[in-house]
Amino acid sequence: MRNGLKNTLRKRAGSRRPIGVPAVAFGAAIIGCAAVAFRVSAASQAASFSPAAAAQPRVRLLAPEFWRAHALKDLIPCWAEHAPDPDNGAFFMNLSRYWKPLPPFDKVPALISRHVSGFSTAFLLSGDPKYLEIARQGAEYLFEHAWDEEYGGWFDRLTRDGKPLIETKSISLQLYTNVGLVLYYVASGDDRALSFVRKSTDIQRTKGFDAKAGGYVQALNRDLSVADNGKNKHSHYGYVGSLLLNLYLATGDPEILVWEKELADLSLGKMMDRHGWIHGFRSRFDRDWRRTPALVDGREVVSVGAELTAALAFLRLYHQTGERKYLDAGRKLGDLVARWGFDPERGCWYDLIETTPPHRPVAQPTVWWWVQIYGSLLQLQLCRLTSDQACLGTLRKSEEFFVNHICDREQGGVFGSVAPDGRVIGEGRKASDSEWHTSYHEMEHALLNYLYLNLYVNGTRAVLHYRLDGPRMHYVSLVDDPAVRISGVTMDGWPWTDFDAAKRSVNVPAGAGHAVEVTFIPGVPGPKNPR
Repeated sequence: MRNGLKNTLRKRAGSRRPIGVPAVAFGAAIIGCAAVAFRVSAASQAASFSPAAAAQPRVRLLAPEFWRAHALKDLIPCWAEHAPDPDNGAFFMNLSRYWKPLPPFDKVPALISRHVSGFSTAFLLSGDPKYLEIARQGAEYLFEHAWDEEYGGWFDRLTRDGKPLIETKSISLQLYTNVGLVLYYVASGDDRALSFVRKSTDIQRTKGFDAKAGGYVQALNRDLSVADNGKNKHSHYGYVGSLLLNLYLATGDPEILVWEKELADLSLGKMMDRHGWIHGFRSRFDRDWRRTPALVDGREVVSVGAELTAALAFLRLYHQTGERKYLDAGRKLGDLVARWGFDPERGCWYDLIETTPPHRPVAQPTVWWWVQIYGSLLQLQLCRLTSDQACLGTLRKSEEFFVNHICDREQGGVFGSVAPDGRVIGEGRKASDSEWHTSYHEMEHALLNYLYLNLYVNGTRAVLHYRLDGPRMHYVSLVDDPAVRISGVTMDGWPWTDFDAAKRSVNVPAGAGHAVEVTFIPGVPGPKNPR
């Protein structure tokens, strides 16, 4: 489908509306985007932003439905209205604070896939098929334009009209082009998405492996020869945290779990310093694992976001394997980064801190949206595993900062970066190819807060939606903890009993496009996945 989203969008009264979406419904979504600051004061929508709600953060920020409403009322309507590119397909890579497309207009497959993730998330939370359709169109664009049919792998960058522009295969971009397709596969069961992901990960595991020095390289040329044999976050603990954990949940493939452990062990053995920090983001390793430090004002620094990514990966891997070493590593690193990377007075997570004691933040620190999000998600994981109520206090402070300063209450969406006092840094863009800012992290944030607050904190049920074909079995869980179970399923609106509660799988009958609703319930935390 050469024009991607072009065939599903049309212009009407100056706005783009997906074909098949009623004008009233789409108009409501537009109003929801343009008037976030006005509509949220209604008592019936107290779960969304409002001055009154801002005075009660301890209540609303631990309410799972607040985050579901945030995703479906404050975020995705804006992205659905402004992100799709109706003329060239896929999505705009750069959007102003006011959601206007900005140059450059090249296409980045990894960022397209991050939008595929964002819209798949919206469908999982709502069951609204228009969001799954936008995700499908984004995935179709990747299948047609971004995959190298001659050598395999995803191109790093495309022209505006979908032709290869940068033909190398950087691991970070390969990784994130797969990330959104995995979530789309979970929501839709589209085997094409999984097929491309498997081909891409096979390339990384074979062509990207460094048989001489161990570990995995940083970039490949178009012909899959090695372009950069250095080592970094994205080919090790980042590959686990962003991709493989979810790929294992989606497939149950034991070989994926073996690879997760290999990459985690390499990260712990090769990338950790004597202070307990993980490196490989901002700093980098050469082929033989010698580190070139990241320096600010002559002092070595570590990325708080990288530490959070690694800690989350280890804690989630503990759920999947039951191996205590990953729990210990995740808790130790999580405690370290929370102690030095989090400002308990302001509630923000800094970007860079000094490697050596006293681990001070750099002068004029930045608070990035994704780092703030991962800081909150770490607290939810630690709360589940330790039952330490102090984690909820940190979570409240972190989310209060996010809602009050990173969320744009006037125009909708979130800012990419702010100062610790809440001032917006730069232009306040809503999407940026240089910062990798798309709908991905903010929608991931809302989805996981909805799931974890229900299942880990409040001990209540959570419901997700799927559109699946049969006859076949589908894994449907996005929660690693094997204590979480399926309690009920509906198939096309009718009760359905053919599911495995412990494996979190559903047997779907013959036919295409079954509307599946799955209810998950919490349980006593346990260490090992029952597959």
